[in-house]
Amino acid sequence: MCSGVFLKGAVSWLQEDRPVHTRFCQDDLVEMSSRMMFWNQLSESHWPKYVPERYYLAAEALLDDMEEQKVQPLFWGGLSATWDTEEELLPEDFEPEQDDKSKDADWNAADEGMPAEDVSEVESVPESVTTSKQRKRRGSQIPGSDQPPAKRSRGGSRSLLAQKEYSKLTAAEKAMVESPEDGMVTWRHHGIRVKHADPSSTKNSQTPGFPAYSPNRHDLDLLKARFDPEALHHLLTQVLPWRQMYDDRVQELYFHRLEDLSADEVTFQDEMVEFMNGNSRAFWNALHWVMFLPGDADSLTYKTHTRRRRAQESVSKRAATLAKRHKWNGVRESSFHEPGVWKYPAKVCHWILEDPSALQSHSLEEQLHRLDAAEPARLQWAHCASDDDRIAHVPAEIRSMLIPAGQRDLISDAAP
Repeated sequence: MCSGVFLKGAVSWLQEDRPVHTRFCQDDLVEMSSRMMFWNQLSESHWPKYVPERYYLAAEALLDDMEEQKVQPLFWGGLSATWDTEEELLPEDFEPEQDDKSKDADWNAADEGMPAEDVSEVESVPESVTTSKQRKRRGSQIPGSDQPPAKRSRGGSRSLLAQKEYSKLTAAEKAMVESPEDGMVTWRHHGIRVKHADPSSTKNSQTPGFPAYSPNRHDLDLLKARFDPEALHHLLTQVLPWRQMYDDRVQELYFHRLEDLSADEVTFQDEMVEFMNGNSRAFWNALHWVMFLPGDADSLTYKTHTRRRRAQESVSKRAATLAKRHKWNGVRESSFHEPGVWKYPAKVCHWILEDPSALQSHSLEEQLHRLDAAEPARLQWAHCASDDDRIAHVPAEIRSMLIPAGQRDLISDAAP
């Protein structure tokens, strides 16, 4: 109907064997898919088979969140072209909807040491769930039946460990880092449930190649309890891992020969290396984001949190501005994919600390080394075992430009 088709025509269209999902808004499509899945109605129409898989993954995640909140999706019944359906709507359906924020008044993103833009990732209940609870429709109950729907089998969207209660995990299971299978939206890292961002959303998408998972909101207390401020302070003041990250950076051009670069592209390489050198700590923090409570204003953790947060906001904006300016000056897209040109992640990369009660425990510095080895993107791919691994996240057309080892030029002489 939003596409200019009258009700009867819209219903007729939905009953045909043809794709119609492109006519729906993204959020509406995910919500409808979740309702059809919950009420076992996917096979009642032809058009759902044309919907891309990523929307069903998002619908699975939505249903998982609703189950945690003990919220039942609105009933999904058969299509009807009669006007009786519209006449049954309650007057409240046309009243403006207001968000009730009182339920989460005690939860503040800043208190979690989390960037504001990451709230939507860690928050378990999407806006569409809240909206569904506020709407008052007679269709939310099964017409003429008191029987609940058949229980939806959703084990495939959660790993075996994610389906278990934390209290039921063994010491060995608390030490495990699961790898999600295709279609899996929730799994465990060191006992903490983690989940992908909404796979159908481009707004919340991560920069290609970087870790794109975040802790489940309901496990944040468990994660924060593992934080040791003294251990982190020692790591930040004595080990200085961001300096090692900069020293170990890739320093060769993988896709370009120096003689083929324009003057603007050479300038870009030099400025980018200087930017990386001056902001290596902010890059490292964004790639190793530890969750903790800031504490009192005079505490060390509060000062650490404040400095980290300000740097994250500032450097992310300046990195975007730098890239935009050089693209405007004619720097080719391939230059931005050079392994020696650091990327600032669109979303912080969460560091899930180990469970002290696990079968094995490691110092914070040891945990850091293990994390960086498992996920090389956290060090901008400098320690990959091969060139193929280092550029695997790069678009195929740029990978084909790879210059053989031993024939590559230095990326810049601007900084040591």
